[in-house]
Amino acid sequence: MRIIDIVSEVLGMPVSEESSVENVSGWDSLKTLQIVMALDEAGYEVSIEKIAEIKSVRDILSFVSHKEEA
Repeated sequence: MRIIDIVSEVLGMPVSEESSVENVSGWDSLKTLQIVMALDEAGYEVSIEKIAEIKSVRDILSFVSHKEEA
């Protein structure tokens, strides 16, 4: 699943790279954590230091990385 699809699913609406906490109703810090958890389940990782910096889909795309297989 693509990152934007995961964010759309968590937020319950279609989003784009331009979507942000400022222009998406209901996107708050709890939703950000839910997005990070959903990304984690799909095999993507956001470092703990970057989570507080997430304010937009563009931020998520720049902060996310694929998990390394152990």
